[in-house]
Amino acid sequence: ILVVMGQLATSVAGGYAFARLRFPGRDTIFLLYLGTIMIPFVLLIVPLYQLMVRIGWVDSLTALVMPWIFTAFGTFLMRQFFVSVPKEIEEAALIDGASRFQILVRIFVPASLPALATLATFTFLYAWNSFFWPLVIINTGNEENHVLTLSLNVLRGRAADSPNLILAGAAIAILPPFIIFILGQRFFVESATSSGVKG
Repeated sequence: ILVVMGQLATSVAGGYAFARLRFPGRDTIFLLYLGTIMIPFVLLIVPLYQLMVRIGWVDSLTALVMPWIFTAFGTFLMRQFFVSVPKEIEEAALIDGASRFQILVRIFVPASLPALATLATFTFLYAWNSFFWPLVIINTGNEENHVLTLSLNVLRGRAADSPNLILAGAAIAILPPFIIFILGQRFFVESATSSGVKG
């Protein structure tokens, strides 16, 4: 939940800045930021772990949340949606005396609910299913900060002779993403049907 909320906040702010605000080097910065998608996560493990050690976040919930609240994919997704919003709406709000923050909160965010739902679902699934980074950053004895995938791995070892328990754990793990998809299905359909329509 923390990763999803953080990614939505940073992606909306970054997407709006890259789509609507004019500042020196905007397009170059956006291309460099977008280029980080091409860097494999495996290359980031060692430097990211060293950074967490220096900051003192190893074996804590903060290390599971903070590195993932900024995402180039989310910023790109929201930017592409914000670019499609007619400029006349924003100009009318500016003439009426609305600030940039008010325009973002009252116009762009309500209009981008399908894109927000899509980003929230992707982010939730990624955070829910993450295994390697929690395995690296969370110690085995720290059961307080165990994510579901680590707990399932422990269950697999402890209940190796009881496949019914392992399957029950897997079934429980599937339920939240399944519910999220059912609740967000309407937004997916809206996003898909409106993506090809202009004007």
